[in-house]
Amino acid sequence: MKRILIVKLRPLGDAVLAGTCFEAVREAFPKAWITALVQPPAHELYKQTEWVNEVMAYHRGAIDRKSFFTRVTKNYKITQAIKKRHFDLTIDLSASHRSAQLITWGQAGFKIGLGLPGIKGFYDLSAPAEDEMKVSATELDRRVLALIGLTPKPHDRPGGYWPVLAEMAEYADTFWKANQFSEHDVVVALNPFASCMTKEWYPDKWAVVIKELLANGVKLYFTCAPLERKGLEKIEKAIGRTLPVYAGSALGPLMGLYKKTTVVLSVDSGPRHLAAAVGTKTLTIWGPEPVNRWHPYYIENHPIAMKAVFCRPCGLSVCIEKKHECMAQLEPAQVMLELKQLLKRTVGV
Repeated sequence: MKRILIVKLRPLGDAVLAGTCFEAVREAFPKAWITALVQPPAHELYKQTEWVNEVMAYHRGAIDRKSFFTRVTKNYKITQAIKKRHFDLTIDLSASHRSAQLITWGQAGFKIGLGLPGIKGFYDLSAPAEDEMKVSATELDRRVLALIGLTPKPHDRPGGYWPVLAEMAEYADTFWKANQFSEHDVVVALNPFASCMTKEWYPDKWAVVIKELLANGVKLYFTCAPLERKGLEKIEKAIGRTLPVYAGSALGPLMGLYKKTTVVLSVDSGPRHLAAAVGTKTLTIWGPEPVNRWHPYYIENHPIAMKAVFCRPCGLSVCIEKKHECMAQLEPAQVMLELKQLLKRTVGV
């Protein structure tokens, strides 16, 4: 194989989890020209790896918000870009009609993907998917790679699987110095925001956890996207002070910070996968999603704090009938218990 296209048009967390697949393809074909077709902001991260030679960005949501003629033009451009590269092999890890269409219109080479109804016919070879909603997303990726005899390495491994460049580590060192963190401090990063409100916990509950951590000498900082920065005000008001914040749009510095951090405490969102990718232990405050689908990690290294509710998984972006019971009933004491146990396993405190 001389030219390979790997497609993952999914949100950030999914794209990060797919890193082990890109890694496996690179190891199997060290001299091949490998192109990644991914969505922003994941394209930024893939540019910084040696797994690919080229990254093509396709922002599905942004394109869909454009006019009809703009959508046609942009889709035509991406399919023409695929066509002119004459790929020998295309690995579609997206499991979506859009990605299957793009690689077909682009006349990509031998195409493999997930055998879901509606898209199976786009591929030359497809992986079994009858139990799609019962297995993890990473298992589905593994099945696609198995079609060409490849097996990705585990996600949960010492040191992580995603490369951290020198400039990422340097940013973290600067952040540490600016906020007077020492190399011996226990530092916990707090990520309170997710892609939908049902995955988020409550400011007053966050405040209880934060106050207890501060009282025990743990150093804390927030991470969030630029547009989420204002949302921290309710938490900061509840704790009566501000904390250091990384609210940048670039993911490279964030990965450097997470690599240097003792533990990342997060809701179910892309950043927790970033932390796990660089080898940092995480505790996830779990909401409405199915655990078996989105948590491909050893529970000792990446535990979850979760309230058992009969309505999980619901798939709702807004919960009215059950009044957000999965998060409303989850108390700070349970989160602190899980966090203390994780810190003890990590640094012995």
